[in-house]
Amino acid sequence: MNTLESISISKRNIVIGGFFLVTGFWLLSTFTWSWWGLFLGGVISWLLVFKQDALSAFSLPKKIWAIPLGVISYFVLGIVIGLLSKQLGFSWSANPASGKLGSLIFKIPFMLMGEELLGIGILETAKNKGLSLFYSTLLSALIFGLMHVFVYWDGSVFSTLVHVLLLQGVARLIFNYIYLITGKSVWGSWITHVLVDIIALSV
Repeated sequence: MNTLESISISKRNIVIGGFFLVTGFWLLSTFTWSWWGLFLGGVISWLLVFKQDALSAFSLPKKIWAIPLGVISYFVLGIVIGLLSKQLGFSWSANPASGKLGSLIFKIPFMLMGEELLGIGILETAKNKGLSLFYSTLLSALIFGLMHVFVYWDGSVFSTLVHVLLLQGVARLIFNYIYLITGKSVWGSWITHVLVDIIALSV
């Protein structure tokens, strides 16, 4: 049973864990050789913040029908947002990893587990500290989106912010929903995330 919402979490450990997550994401986004950065940072952060309860979020996913639903929802929303962005005159940067699936296929599972540990970690920590589920998942999506600013920088602050909040931020909302509906299972959101990226990087 996932007990992360009710355990005692030290504010000091949250700050230290946040440092490891930010450092890991920076490494992942900056250096091609540090694809393992966020995964390692996420594992260390989870062990620091959630301690012996860290594994409670890794139960087998329930309602697995939600996983393909999440994948479809992501691409439908992505297409709609992409069309609207073109109508509004935005020229958004593509994913730097586009077309490189072959060289990343064995790294993607670790990279995306790092992203899930980041997104779900923020969600569960915020809930643990008294935020409602609604605001906790919004906070998770906001931070997740903003952390992609440098990855998708297109030369315009406004355009880049709209990009990462509408695409990466909304993606985080979908992955958070899958996490919750599959029984608070990180495996559920991780599988969804892996499928989304494999499909997106292969076209």
